[in-house]
Amino acid sequence: MDCLKAVREYILSLIEKSGKDQIKTMILDAETTKIVSMAFSQSDLLKHEVYLFERLDGNVRSNMSQVVAIVFVRPTQENFGLLIKELRSPAYKFVFLNCCGFKYL
Repeated sequence: MDCLKAVREYILSLIEKSGKDQIKTMILDAETTKIVSMAFSQSDLLKHEVYLFERLDGNVRSNMSQVVAIVFVRPTQENFGLLIKELRSPAYKFVFLNCCGFKYL
């Protein structure tokens, strides 16, 4: 099994499920940032309308009510706490959550 191919297909499926013809951002944690950067170049992701990349543990978010967010993080206690904080006042139009195998919408 080609692990890199499997990772690419998985991330592309997340992107496709979030819709076409929409500006997207990916919200990642430290580990998933490494995974995404290993599997894709930034120009590859731009072709799929992913224009922004943010860290879940980042403190400042601009209000981007026209942007769809794809959250791809590990299911850790810390990440769930940060997600709860994020979802209390979302900065995005829609948020698609995927915690490395646990899917929410």
